[in-house]
Amino acid sequence: MVFWVILLKIGLILILMILSLSEVLIAAGADTKITDSSFDMHGTITNILSPSSIVVGSVVVNLDGIDTSGLYRYSYSYLVHDLKQYYIGKLVFVKGNYAYLDLQGAYNSESINEMIQKEIVSLLEQQDYGSFY
Repeated sequence: MVFWVILLKIGLILILMILSLSEVLIAAGADTKITDSSFDMHGTITNILSPSSIVVGSVVVNLDGIDTSGLYRYSYSYLVHDLKQYYIGKLVFVKGNYAYLDLQGAYNSESINEMIQKEIVSLLEQQDYGSFY
């Protein structure tokens, strides 16, 4: 009889530990949703660390194909400010190191990486004409 009571207590402890662990895992994944499609991740941009590094939910995504070399300090600061203004709070799909805007359940074919690089090229051209120092 004592054996069964001890076994029952151990079983109850194991069940409580499993429930606690599953609650932690569910809470950890609440910020970022995994999609059923060919994308790796779907979520909301919560921060812009640099022009080539964004935070989706709680996951840092380093974007490929972004080259900020040649930007003056003011141009770089302007770019980061502009990216924060526009992208924070946007829903995105992520595939590898490329992010795409989620347009009501669909995604645009141009990556955020390409959009940022186009803005960098535009800023470089403005620097050449003396708009930024």
